[in-house]
Formats: sequence, structure tokens, C-alpha cells
Amino acid sequence: MQRTSFLALLAALALGLVGCGDDDGPTPGTDAGPGVDGGPGTDSEVPSNTIVDVAVAAGNFTQLVAALQAAGLDDDLAGPGPFTVFAPTDAAFEALAAVPEGDALTQVLLYHVVSGRVPASALAEGVNLPTSLNDLTLVVTKTGASVSLNSGVMVTTADIEADNGVIHVIDAVLLPPTIADMAGHAGLTELVGALSAAELVGTVAGEGPFTVFAPTNEAFAALPAVPSGDDLTEVLLYHVVAGAAVPSTAVPASASSAAPARWFEGEGTAPTLTLFFDTSSGVSVNGAADVVIADVRCTNGIVHVIDSVLLPLNIPGIATAAGFSQLLSAVGAAAEVAPGTSVAAALSGDGPLTVFAPTNAAFEAIAATVEGLTAEQVRDVLLYHVVAGGVLSTDLAGIPGGTAASLLGDDLTFDLAPTPPTVEGAGIIATDIIGTNGVVHVVNAVLIPPALR
Repeated sequence: MQRTSFLALLAALALGLVGCGDDDGPTPGTDAGPGVDGGPGTDSEVPSNTIVDVAVAAGNFTQLVAALQAAGLDDDLAGPGPFTVFAPTDAAFEALAAVPEGDALTQVLLYHVVSGRVPASALAEGVNLPTSLNDLTLVVTKTGASVSLNSGVMVTTADIEADNGVIHVIDAVLLPPTIADMAGHAGLTELVGALSAAELVGTVAGEGPFTVFAPTNEAFAALPAVPSGDDLTEVLLYHVVAGAAVPSTAVPASASSAAPARWFEGEGTAPTLTLFFDTSSGVSVNGAADVVIADVRCTNGIVHVIDSVLLPLNIPGIATAAGFSQLLSAVGAAAEVAPGTSVAAALSGDGPLTVFAPTNAAFEAIAATVEGLTAEQVRDVLLYHVVAGGVLSTDLAGIPGGTAASLLGDDLTFDLAPTPPTVEGAGIIATDIIGTNGVVHVVNAVLIPPALR
């Protein structure tokens, strides 16, 4: 990869903030708040005593200066700025097993630079996570007068002034973090321990990209018991969206997690369990967890810290998280399937089951009819929407004769020719919502059993 011009990168990173991904930090080139100067380009003249000049004169940054020269960044750090540089000493570089080369070296160096002049007093921990110039997060911890970065990299001398910025001397080289590294830097010890127990540390340190919803230590402590074995693996993978680094501003209504459906016995890759998101006020997941720190950026994706552990959803859980309130009301009003077994309990069983779930609007369209049904009739209507087995959308074309028996006993007839395809004339408008005990397909009308037509 060719080296990106440092100043061009600064111009592109108009959102290279000092602050977390929730846009609370100062924007380069603007009023950055008390104690923080604006970003690069605010000074019109070339400074005479630059960060590079100061580093050379100090005499204990020869490795840093050599690395900047090797990466072709020394001239850029001699530009107007202002910049904040976390400067490793020669001893810090010598402690490395090997100094990176090429683009890897450039990325390491960029990770030591923050846009704007940020004195140590303006570095804040918690939700105020500074973002480096290669758009990766640095974690700041303050203990009394001491300041450290990531996992214990200490600021040994703060606030060395230069004409184009400020230097904070650090005692180790900062390495751009993977998601696995960041979990440790952020103090998510319970998550790190769980990943280790499930042998998934290597997974979240892999190439990605991933989006990880990372529970706090308090979230794990709130569980009645932390799962183990395959259950723990499923829970942890349920917090991961693979294939994309999704910022908080682009969270969709639903997404596939990295947790495979364990009920799947067909050929090919198993479908993965579904996550639901609500972005009406911040970001919440499955209606059970809120994002409390957003957009923690790592080399292989993005972490959003959440305040509860996500437990994979079964079919009733999907109905709740997806907002199928009318369907849930009908389930609550239905007679038992068998003595001691409610419809809700039947839908919560091991399965797998396939449910054709009517929208709220579909139920509202027949509200007068539903109100006149007995509890037994409501039960029969609901069972008419359920097929035994996990029938994915790709399986519908293979149903013999285009029909499948419902749990009520009556057949459901499918027509795949229209767009959308139909079941008993109702349009199948969303497919393959995957739960722990089956799959949900959304339909735009309530299916009426033959005996009630």
C-alpha cells in the first residue's frame, strides 16, 4: 500500500476528534474547547520550532525520528498542525521485538498522533476516548496525576510545547489494537475472560471486519450464571456482526450475528441468529441492552459497549424484540395446546419450528373478527401459522406439492411466483429471521384456518 500523504489524511479526517465516537470532542479547525487548540491548518506560517525539532533536540527520540523519516512523515509533522504526539522514547522502541516496516510502520506512527493541541489536563477518560489520525481509538486512564494509555502505557513527561503542537512522552510504543486488544485496554475483563474460556480471542483478533457489542463487567455480573461450553460460545458470537464495521450512525433495524443456529441440519452453512436494533434514542439491541459507549475503533472493526449481556432469542423473544405486539397479545389470549402447555410454551420449545408471523397491521385489519373468537379458536389460528421444522426461504421452493402441514393439521399452500411470494394468499414480506429454536417469516395478512372461513 502506498503511503497516504499525512496532510491529505488530516484533511480527510475532519472527524478525527479528541473525544469518543459520539462527537463530543473538538473538531479540528474549530473552537476546540478549554485547553485544546484547533486542528491542523489553523496556523498559516510554517513553525520554526516544530515537534520534530523538539524531538531531535531532546536526544532520546532518535528511534522515533528515524521511524518518522523511514515512513516519510517527518516533514508532515514539521507542518503547521497543531498536533498532539505521544512520543515513545528510544528505550520504548528498543523494547519492541521488531520495529514494523512499510505501511505497518506508518499505521503505528499515526496511532501516536491526535489532531489538535491537547494538553494532559484536557485528556479525559471514560466516554471521552481520543481518536488517532488513522481513526483508531486510544483509551486514556487517569489515576491522580498519572496518565496512561491503553493497557498501562504511561505518560512519563507531559506538555512539552512546540510551535505546532504538544508532545507527551510515553514509556512504550502504542500498537494499533484489534478488537481483542481493545477489550483488554478498555478494562472489559469479564468479556476477555469469557472469550478466552470459549477460545474465541483469536476470532475477534482476526482480519474482520467485525462489529462487536461488548458487555461491561457489570453486565456479566448481573447474569444469574455465566453460560459455559457451547452455550457460552453461542452467547459470545451473538454479540458479533461479521463482515462489516458498522458505526452507530448506520445501525440497521436488524442484522445477522455470527452465532450459527444450532438446530440447522441441512446442507451448506447454517443460518445465523438475528439481532434487532432501535435507534430512536441512542442505540439499543433486542430491547434489552443499550449502547453506553459507541464507535470504539480498532484495526479490524468497531466496538460498541453495552450495558447488558445479549441472550440469543427464541421465537417468542423474536416477536417481542421485533415489536409484534398484536401477535403476542393473541398468544396470551389463546387456549392451551395441551393441558399445562400454553401456546407461548409450545413456541419456546426445542423446535425447530417455522412461524409465519403476521404484522400488527395484519391483525388490526381483522380486529373485529379476532375479538369474536374463543380462546380455542385463537389457538387454532395461531397453530395454523406454524410448521414443524426449520424451513428457510430457500427451502420453500422444495416443499413437495407446494404445501406443508401446519401444527393445526391443515396444509398451508405456497405460491412462489408472485413478488412477494405468498402463503395462503398472504404476502411473505420478510424472511429468515433466525432464532434459537427456529425461523420466522413475516406475512402481511393473518392466515385463517379452513374451519373458520
